Amino acid sequence: MTWPTSTVIACILAFWMGYSVNQSGTCLVASAHELHRRRRPRLFVGILAASAAAGLVTVPLSWSGAVGAVLAESADISLTLLMGAVAFGVGAFINDACLLGSLGRLGDGEIRLIAVPIGLAAGFLLVDGIIVNRSPLWPSVLTAPSILAVTALAGFLAVVVLSLTYISDRTTSQSGRRWPLGVSMLVLGITGGSLYAIAPVWTYVDLVRRSLPLTMAGTGEIAILTVLASIAGAVSAALHQGKWRLQWPAIADIVNSLVGGALMGVGVALIPGGNDGLVLAAIPAFSPGGTAAYLLMTAAVVLGLSARARISRKSTAA
Repeated sequence: MTWPTSTVIACILAFWMGYSVNQSGTCLVASAHELHRRRRPRLFVGILAASAAAGLVTVPLSWSGAVGAVLAESADISLTLLMGAVAFGVGAFINDACLLGSLGRLGDGEIRLIAVPIGLAAGFLLVDGIIVNRSPLWPSVLTAPSILAVTALAGFLAVVVLSLTYISDRTTSQSGRRWPLGVSMLVLGITGGSLYAIAPVWTYVDLVRRSLPLTMAGTGEIAILTVLASIAGAVSAALHQGKWRLQWPAIADIVNSLVGGALMGVGVALIPGGNDGLVLAAIPAFSPGGTAAYLLMTAAVVLGLSARARISRKSTAA
């Protein structure tokens, strides 16, 4: 496949991924809110469905060799990776949005989230300037057809069916402009998983990395186009739902996005990868480190929410 053709495909996938993220409100922090408040975890289960859907698409796609698709490499569970997961979770908590959530809410017009990439750059520079042993990477166990791989595909299908059944909502949106959560999660998994398989370094995180003098590997030229396409998708979804409006931030909001972005940058560098890549690439590739990192990220945000609630209650009682 020629370079222009693969680029067009990647941009189409990025557009619909951004669209689905805005439609669903997909965010690590939002799903942690459900767990913290002990509500029905529809978003958390929906993200699980998206991850399984990504596996259903990317594993066969990598076997076929079409469009140069590859599965994400796996990482072991290490102290460095766990530290990165905690840093990312704390950063997402401070920013009040993870990487996926920042993309979706930027589409709504939250201008303060433009500061996140600046924070990411600071986090990358901090980690790059410190001698640290990053988690070693190795090929996914699903790279080639096998009994384990076929069993994994059956498991992915079961997870998708059970998850979609759990999060299904028979009520219809009054406006008819918002997709059902199950539909948006399926689209997110299919488009996002395929995108990570054919263009692993497509995100704005990779774009930030490439712009810095880092020892970490750079990204390809495709990132600028796919980033713009994903933002366009998020904005289009917000416009379609009639919820787009510019939201001018306070100074405190910008500071939170800068600090949160820096901590998320540290996490991305140490894991390696952010929550988007973990959900749509690492977990579908059966990465032990990726799975552990995502769970620990979620736990860190839940603990942050619990601590903030306790402090607020004590302040009110005083």
